Amino acid sequence: MSISDQLRARLSGVLLTPGDAGFAAALEIDNGRVDLVPAYVVQPRSAEDVALALRFTRELGLPLTVKCGGHSAAGYSLNSGGLVVDLSLMKAIHLDRDARLLRVELGARWTDVYTFLFDTGTGLIPIGGGCLTVGLAGFLLGGGYSFTSRSYGLGSDNIVSLDLVTPDGVLHHLHDGVDSPEDKELWWACRGGGGGNFGVAVAVELRVHQPPTPTMMVGEIAYPLAAGHDVIGTYNEWVQTLPDAMAVYGFLGNLPDPADKSRQLQAFRITAVYNGAHADGVELLGPMLRLPMIEAELYDMVLPLWEDKIGKSTLVGDRQGYIRSGIVPYGGMTSDVIDIYQRFIGDAPSADSFVVWTHGGGAISRVAPEETAFVHREPGFIYELKSIWTDLVDTRRNVEWAYEFGEALRPHFAGAYANYIDPLLVDWPEMYYGANYDRLLRIKHAVDPDRILGFQQGVGSDYRPTGAQPLDLSPLNRTVDPDGGTR
Repeated sequence: MSISDQLRARLSGVLLTPGDAGFAAALEIDNGRVDLVPAYVVQPRSAEDVALALRFTRELGLPLTVKCGGHSAAGYSLNSGGLVVDLSLMKAIHLDRDARLLRVELGARWTDVYTFLFDTGTGLIPIGGGCLTVGLAGFLLGGGYSFTSRSYGLGSDNIVSLDLVTPDGVLHHLHDGVDSPEDKELWWACRGGGGGNFGVAVAVELRVHQPPTPTMMVGEIAYPLAAGHDVIGTYNEWVQTLPDAMAVYGFLGNLPDPADKSRQLQAFRITAVYNGAHADGVELLGPMLRLPMIEAELYDMVLPLWEDKIGKSTLVGDRQGYIRSGIVPYGGMTSDVIDIYQRFIGDAPSADSFVVWTHGGGAISRVAPEETAFVHREPGFIYELKSIWTDLVDTRRNVEWAYEFGEALRPHFAGAYANYIDPLLVDWPEMYYGANYDRLLRIKHAVDPDRILGFQQGVGSDYRPTGAQPLDLSPLNRTVDPDGGTR
């Protein structure tokens, strides 16, 4: 019996190889640009299955990556010729209503969690993603911004316990008060140190929250981008006056003309969520409602329904995508930055490309940068610059547009967000992890000295892009660097 047959016989889950029913579906991710085919896909049903997969890859010397929701911006959940652990069969959810704790297996996506909690009738909400098909694991381990993070903190701040299988196949139950020094370090690292670095997270216990009102004020207001200096300039000052209950995201790109849906308008749009009464939220929006706009849509609804309404708007799907990120401090939407917005959005080679940012601060900033691995605690705006195109032949033009856009903004950035991971980002360890990287590196060496879990921009990788021109695009087509580790 072959080693793979032995693994299949011992698994309670499923082992798939190329040609098997379900193999191709297991490799679907939110980026048609990524085309990597592993030799094996393991779909575990338990932590024991995950440990078996890790031992199997070690025995055969195979690369291993982990897939939950398939929203790794660079496709790092896949690899070529190795093994992918696809957690999609592990979706059990249990709510302790009295303690307001939600236990979730980490094959679940946010749509599973929102539906489950909505059906309980409790009105409780998690600190989850605005895109419903995102998986919990990567979101939470990399930090995780929610529309209510200014009220309740990051997703990682709301982890009460985490079950993690380390590369040696050992299951660790991590939480405040763990005894062993190794587990203390892992507990710190897994709250913001990025997914896929220290082990395979299989289950999590999350703190869930009761909003002050059954429904929230939510909505969007769009403005012509040509009026950016007035509108974004006002936003730059106004957003700093808001209470923690209000989050106001931003968008730059093309929107349908309300008067003629076949026509596109270059626009700046805000997405507002007020964790409280509708009337109070509308009153706070007053300064932005008084500006000349294209259209405004304001609603009074429960948060999961709002997330369902807008959650598909940023998907790449089967198109080609390249993503960059950056973090701009409060007050950073200066006249120079607005000039950059208008210039690059006006020159975008694809009408599908855009910039969207998250509104930080509030409860996020009340945790010290060294308290968990997530270092970016200052109030500000967390960018996702998304270049999306259809034809493969247009790849270089669209990637270079996004790269140059990000480089023009870079002097205004105070860091970058690891969940919007960018294979071409120069100095990525410092940009993603800042002063916390050295500690993360020590933990990585301790728990995974052989880099069984090793991807191109994983903690401990020696890969460093230079940004030299013409741009080397080969890092977009591999899982890690060519000098060692997973491919």
